[in-house]
Amino acid sequence: MNYIAIEEFCRQNGVEVRLIQEFADFGLVQLQTSEKGQTIAAAEVKQLERMLRLALDLDLNPEGIDVILHMRQQMQRLRRKAQKLENRLRQLEQERYWRLVEGPQSRGHIVDL
Repeated sequence: MNYIAIEEFCRQNGVEVRLIQEFADFGLVQLQTSEKGQTIAAAEVKQLERMLRLALDLDLNPEGIDVILHMRQQMQRLRRKAQKLENRLRQLEQERYWRLVEGPQSRGHIVDL
């Protein structure tokens, strides 16, 4: 797994290391210690950048960021569930349609849909 030094991340994003440490202290991000010092997994950079936008643009504290991120996860989960339900409904509608179309014809009936 690739890691990015927190100091480098902060320099690139124009924020103080103290802010990232505050996120870590609250449990929003996991920091690793290596020969580079404090690092973050490259896979978590996008999420950390999202946290920075919430903190800087909306002036949210770590508690507020946690609530927003949790709500975002719930929304994504609900979207996936809704998509699965829509797909299943579409499948059932198609099956029903074909039963209506094919069923009566096999018995000599014509169905007006």
